This record gives sequence, C-alpha cells and structure tokens, in this order.
Amino acid sequence: MAYNNLLSTHHHYSRRIPGSVRGYAKAQSIRNSASGQGGFKNILSSVRSRSSINRFKTRGLTLADYRAQPVISKSRFRPQSLPTTNFLKNKVLNQISDQSASTALKRKNRFQVEPKIVDSAEKPERNIQQPPPSLTERQIIEQSIQKAAAKYNLPPGLIRAVIRAESNFQVSAVSHAGAKGLMQLMPATAKDLGVTDIFDIEQNIDGGAKYLSRMLDRFGGNVRKALAAYNAGPGTVIKYSGRVPYPETRQYVNRVLRFARQTA
Repeated sequence: MAYNNLLSTHHHYSRRIPGSVRGYAKAQSIRNSASGQGGFKNILSSVRSRSSINRFKTRGLTLADYRAQPVISKSRFRPQSLPTTNFLKNKVLNQISDQSASTALKRKNRFQVEPKIVDSAEKPERNIQQPPPSLTERQIIEQSIQKAAAKYNLPPGLIRAVIRAESNFQVSAVSHAGAKGLMQLMPATAKDLGVTDIFDIEQNIDGGAKYLSRMLDRFGGNVRKALAAYNAGPGTVIKYSGRVPYPETRQYVNRVLRFARQTA
C-alpha cells in the first residue's frame, strides 16, 4: 500500500509540474507583454508561489519512511527448506550401495552356470550293482570245502587234509596211476560220483568228499579204515581186515591225520 502511495505521489508531481511550467510560460508572456522585461528573481518567486499554492498533500509513507522501515510482504508460497547435510550424505550412500549391489548381481549372473536339464531317458541308473570282486583260486577251494563239509557232514579240516596229501592244492594235478584233480579222483570213480568235469574245483571237491563220506559209513565211522580205503580201495581194507600192509597206504593215513590235527 505504501509503495502504491509513493507511485501515486510521483505521478501527481509529474502531472502538476508541467502544468506549473505552462502557467509560468503564460505569466511570463503576459509580464513581458505588460512590462516588456522581467528579472530572474521575479520569475523564480512566481514559480515558488504557484507551486506552494498548488502543492499536493500526500498521505501514507514517503520515500524516506519506506527506506527507513521497509515493508516485508508475505507470499502464499512457502519456501522449501534446503536438505540437511546428513540427509544428503545418507542419500549419496544409499545410491552408492544400490549401484554396488546391482553391479555384484550383474557379475554373479554373468558367471553363474545355468543348471542343465537332464531328460528322464538320459538319467543314469543309480542302483547299478557292481560285479563282485573276482576270487582267487585258494578262496574258491576254501568255499568248496566248506560247502562239501556242510553237505556231507564232514569236518572241513579232514577234507582240507586229504586235498593236501593228495595234490597239495594243485587243481590240475595228475598222478602216474591216472588220478586227477585236487582230491585225485580216478575217472571211473568220478563218473560214478556224478562228476562231469574232473578238473572243476567245486565238482572235484564235492566228488571226493562224497566218496570219503561213503567210506566212513561203510567202516562204521573209523577214520583210519576210511582213509586207507580212500587210498587203496575198500576191497583191500576188507581183505586185510583194516590192516593194510602197504607202506604207502600207512604213510598216507598218518599224513592225513597229521594235517587234520594241524588244521583243526
């Protein structure tokens, strides 16, 4: 409002001063025409008298008052407060962390290997039975001895002792009389016992244990007579009433019994 009064005052003066000048020119012409000449003092006094009569009285603040007490106008728009230092710092740190996380994710996706989808038809079998480890010849012999001993109710040590005395565990052993295999079976005796392959470990041991079991049954469980009949034949044992005179047969019986005690 004070500023508007100031403008109105300035505008009033701008309008009144030219009017005073025109009045002064008119009066000057009249005076010049009346008197013919006028001095500078008369002109100045005339202007002052007219300006004092027609002076416009202003209301409100003058220019000096406005400069001494400036008016602060209120705006309807609120000034936005500047962000604080901590807010700016946290914003920058969040941007940096987001950029770091994005970069790390891109690197991870770059070097990540996509899982390979395997068709059900191409899946390898998990439960593949591995073949049992191959057994040694001595292990096969021992398994055959245990099997025959359980089958014919014989001590495993006795079967083992006969094999040691007959062939010393040589699968392909052949005597000068024609006996073959681990338990030195004659071909005719092996055929009677049901052995088809005389050099097969299991068949040879099964046939020899079966023959030894028969001799024990025939001589009432007498081990000496059964072993003598295994070596010289049952006819020879019967002929000599169990006392075979052959040194070879006697040595054979003693060796088998010694080996059986060692392995018992």
